[in-house]
Amino acid sequence: MPLKFPFAIVMALITTPVGDARAGASLLVDDAAITPAGHCQVEAWARAYAPGQELTAVPACNLAGTEFGLGLSQYAHPSHGPIASLGLKHLLRDFDTHDWGLGVSLATTWNGAHNHGEGWALNVPASVALDPQRRTVLHANLGWSEPRNGPDALTGGLGIEHVLAAEWTLLAEAFGDHRGGFTAQLGVRRALNDRASLDLMLGHQDGMKHAPWLTVGLNVLLPN
Repeated sequence: MPLKFPFAIVMALITTPVGDARAGASLLVDDAAITPAGHCQVEAWARAYAPGQELTAVPACNLAGTEFGLGLSQYAHPSHGPIASLGLKHLLRDFDTHDWGLGVSLATTWNGAHNHGEGWALNVPASVALDPQRRTVLHANLGWSEPRNGPDALTGGLGIEHVLAAEWTLLAEAFGDHRGGFTAQLGVRRALNDRASLDLMLGHQDGMKHAPWLTVGLNVLLPN
């Protein structure tokens, strides 16, 4: 269950193109699930776009039923960073044990290069299984962001996960705000084992002169 909320929230906080602050999993839309109780996970990815690159790592742990995540990103061409994000997420209804789930998350971002905060955002993720076997799952997000530089915005997103085969899942998602911002991704996830998976995503953001981008992400659930 990837920690998707930091990336989706920071996408809402930052109004400039890819290459600026954000952190979390390589997906845009959050789900109504968290790291298992008493466990930690690490998600890391490399993103390439003309002419730059991004490297991000996000460790997260479930403490007392709430998931806490701390992300760190570094960017090249132009070089800037580090960008740090702190996020927490709590479930109101766990999707892992129900046919639908609901959660709430809060995140804030710190710009290490300029030594100041970038703002905060609230997000409400919901997930629902579209078939009894849970081969197709829909995720929906609704939130509010208050960036340091830029107007406040109502944010939202939709994501689909569809199992293609035992080890392959199709991923498609879109995320935007009421001011016209829009970002989308399409890709696949390859399960390496019951604790690790690999994502390959192609993404595009409206108005971004360096689109599209290519992301390779690794998600690992750590042993106790």
